[in-house]
Amino acid sequence: MSLPSIKQFASIETGMLQKDFYLLFNGKILNENSIQNGIVSIVPRIMGGKGGFGSMLRAIGAQIEKTTNREACRDLSGRRLRDINEEKRVKDFLAKGGPSTEDPEERKKRKLQRLCQAPKTEFKDEHYEKQMSEMTESVSNAIECGFKAGTSENPIKKKIKSKGYFDSDLDTDSSCDELDEESVSTESTESTKKEQSDKELKETENVNKRKSLDLEDTVTITKKKIKV
Repeated sequence: MSLPSIKQFASIETGMLQKDFYLLFNGKILNENSIQNGIVSIVPRIMGGKGGFGSMLRAIGAQIEKTTNREACRDLSGRRLRDINEEKRVKDFLAKGGPSTEDPEERKKRKLQRLCQAPKTEFKDEHYEKQMSEMTESVSNAIECGFKAGTSENPIKKKIKSKGYFDSDLDTDSSCDELDEESVSTESTESTKKEQSDKELKETENVNKRKSLDLEDTVTITKKKIKV
């Protein structure tokens, strides 16, 4: 039979078009026009996919998390690793002495006694103690000097010119005016001097306080360094 006649017979029997199937003869696609003896198989053509399955597998594989728990795995003898690790832990526990036979109340008492005991720490440093005493003395001396400097005020002395009898008689009016002006000026100068002295006192007190704070900070820093 020829190839066209076989295709026509197959399309009539199966109801498929000739383009929808192909013929196989001895596992190969039949291309010869005539066949003497043999079995011809009809294979329908199947529509292929669009692809992209490999990229989908790669995306899913990236989302899968890698596990580090291997206890569910088995060794070469078929035993699970979980059982082997548990057996090792039991052996280690028994090797250390097993469960303690001590009374839990006694254990608590000993623990409380240990916590209540004061820490046995001794600190002896003659150089450090000497520095501490010198610092405290210097701070107290500086504060006393500051207070003394602030409280001491220089008295303002006025120079009064002595006048004669004739001068006093001649210049009575002018002297009265001058005395009034001098009293006003002296009052203003005294008030300004008092304000200046108050400001100086405040400044000296602030300076002394800052010095004392700086010295206290240095003392605490040296204590911390020595403890470390």
